[in-house]
Amino acid sequence: MHLHMGPATRSSAILLAVLLSCSAAAAAHAPRRAVLVGGALGCLVPQPSPAASPAAAPAAASAPAAVTDRGFIDLRVIRSFDVDSGVLEDAAVRGRVQFELYGNDAPKAVERFKGFVKGDIGQFRSSSDGPSYRTGAFTTLRPGVILQGGRINGLRLTEFAGAQQYEYGSRLVPLDGVVEVNELKHDRRGLITRRQFSAGPEFGITLGPAPQLDSGWEVIGRLSQDSAGLLPLIEGLPYITGRSLEEPGSVADNVFNAQKSLFTSLSKTIGDSRAEDRTGQLLRRVEIVNCGLL
Repeated sequence: MHLHMGPATRSSAILLAVLLSCSAAAAAHAPRRAVLVGGALGCLVPQPSPAASPAAAPAAASAPAAVTDRGFIDLRVIRSFDVDSGVLEDAAVRGRVQFELYGNDAPKAVERFKGFVKGDIGQFRSSSDGPSYRTGAFTTLRPGVILQGGRINGLRLTEFAGAQQYEYGSRLVPLDGVVEVNELKHDRRGLITRRQFSAGPEFGITLGPAPQLDSGWEVIGRLSQDSAGLLPLIEGLPYITGRSLEEPGSVADNVFNAQKSLFTSLSKTIGDSRAEDRTGQLLRRVEIVNCGLL
């Protein structure tokens, strides 16, 4: 049957075909838009894209601790005792590291640390010739965790009036434990830290994030410069592992551990100094030859 369409009818049909075509294309290529058909004509109504849910705001980084003091430590690292010339200095590397201290967050511990830097602890305040890190050393390494040091030549624990006291030369050095904690975390490499409630000069430098230290150590500062690369050099020195060279869990490994445990127990019973646990002890010398505040 032939239908005759006038101009108006023909225009309406064309418009309807175009709209339906657009609607189908929109549905195929823009699935997030809704197609609404009203009356006899289709009408494409774009819908606003759903608002993206706001991303969780990143946790605010803790504000850096305020620096109250700066200083330096000069080191001599003996890389080998097997020197053809017989002169250890030929195998030595010297360099300087600089540090910053957080006196607002750790006022007591920083004051104690500065006292050992300057050598003016206690009755040596006026003369500055007391125990100082200038004759100290780094002695123990826990790979990836901490480098420990600060033990000072001539400063030792002794018994006096039924209590342990520090003695330097022939003079007693009254040092009480530093009763202090703070909220600073061991979350990076190069932090200077001390054992909580410690009275002595010992301190450590973190070798990476070490959250296991948060419960027993207090962050008091950080290394700010190590241009000579001394810290990685020290990390590469040999040290006592306290483990056998046999395969873990093997018969030989179990025998080694049993003998070690027995020897340690017997040595402690008779007061033999060899009972001291030397795990981590560096097998090369890392000496502090000078230090000071800047």
